[in-house]
Amino acid sequence: MRKAVTSLDYLFTWNSPKPIDGTPVLSYVGPVAQDYSLVSSRADLSVIAIANDRRTLTLSAPADPLQADQIRAHLITATDGIFSVTVVRVSDTTAILAEPLPREIDLSTASALEFALWSATIPAAQMTPSNTYAYYVSYVADLGQYTADRVDKGAIKATPRPFDTGLDHDALVRIIPVLADKVPRRQADFTPQIQASLDELVLKIRDQLSAGLTEDEIFNAQDFALAHAYCAGARIFESALQMTVAEEFRTRCDELLHSALRSISLDLNGDGIIDSGEIDLTETGGSSRDFRASWATYTKTSYDKTFNPKRAMRH
Repeated sequence: MRKAVTSLDYLFTWNSPKPIDGTPVLSYVGPVAQDYSLVSSRADLSVIAIANDRRTLTLSAPADPLQADQIRAHLITATDGIFSVTVVRVSDTTAILAEPLPREIDLSTASALEFALWSATIPAAQMTPSNTYAYYVSYVADLGQYTADRVDKGAIKATPRPFDTGLDHDALVRIIPVLADKVPRRQADFTPQIQASLDELVLKIRDQLSAGLTEDEIFNAQDFALAHAYCAGARIFESALQMTVAEEFRTRCDELLHSALRSISLDLNGDGIIDSGEIDLTETGGSSRDFRASWATYTKTSYDKTFNPKRAMRH
């Protein structure tokens, strides 16, 4: 789920899974249903040659330098099909791919490098009040000989404080320096692993919170940064097939997560203020051996935290 800050403009970005025929349209089902035409991040580039390494492309004309969010693209050739590629450099008349193409291709006929990033700005009025809003991206996929109408759908949650531990690439390699030399060639940093591990951490936190609460009601999200770092480290070691180390990192992640959950500040009444009864709360749950009350106003006691139901017990 995408998250936006309530009452602020939201930059909606979308990477097309296929080359696009025409202009994609974002249909946003907010306070007022509205359609937005997405704008491409940059114009297509014409490719006229490829080097023997199968990753250095020659462009027909000088091009602007590559921006950090423009790396995903589609190489559309005249005789060899379509390739989804990652571009790591555009300089003058040269474009360099992160990895070689899987086979030799014929560029005697010019090909096109189509960038996948599209965007639109949703105004602040459409992010008020706090709520979860649906969106649909309608586009025409260029399959080669044919085109196909496609729809990509999802949801945007407008909330005053989207959950964010503050972990980024620099913080991750400071906490766990051994990871610094493990950045994959296709990436500039560990941002994809950090985001994926944040999604994983959020699911674990939701499973521990009482009904009606989400991770976005947590004021002290930064206290989960260490758990987030070890979760990201586990994913990185898994991608390197170092499963034993990854398992140890996940164990450490769970320990740090439960430590943070023993002292969290929750916005229970949704007023955006940390009241005296919302500081240093202890939240547990999500296990078959946990006690959970079935009414929203119930407050767990210390006994509830240690209650272990047995088979056939009703609670």
